[in-house]
Amino acid sequence: MTAAPVTAPDDTTPPATVTPAAAPGPSATAPLDNLMETLHRTGHFKHLMAAIKATGLASPFNAAGPYTVFAPNDFAFSKLAKGVLTELFAPENKARLTAVLRLHLVPRRVKAAAAGDAPSALKSLQGEDLTMTAAEGLRVNKARIVESDLQAVNGVIHVIDTVLMPAG
Repeated sequence: MTAAPVTAPDDTTPPATVTPAAAPGPSATAPLDNLMETLHRTGHFKHLMAAIKATGLASPFNAAGPYTVFAPNDFAFSKLAKGVLTELFAPENKARLTAVLRLHLVPRRVKAAAAGDAPSALKSLQGEDLTMTAAEGLRVNKARIVESDLQAVNGVIHVIDTVLMPAG
């Protein structure tokens, strides 16, 4: 039995605003969802969720962590050059798509307050360096962080407006 190929969602309409995750209720003191559940709940990460499914890279998003996810929203994926999204989701490019996802993950919790005017160096799961700074607005590399510090039990999510691409 052959599994149906996973394709990128077609919805590339930019959101008017990024809706923050629901705030915990008055009796909640900590987030209840893991990173995967938090991404799913917000509804702005159809492409990212499809990429996680296509690569089978769900373990960091569900594991104990902590992890920091620089999560490109659907609008960020729509900004990729024509054909790049389709190419990334092609079965023969699974390793490349995995590398893209691993670049967006840091194996520790990094809150927005850690970014100062001087760049903070972070090492991604892909092994590449990321630079987080607040000198000209909160950024990671050249991506703007449009929403920060979405808390999950196993880490933190920063929503970014650009898909980070591995070197080479």
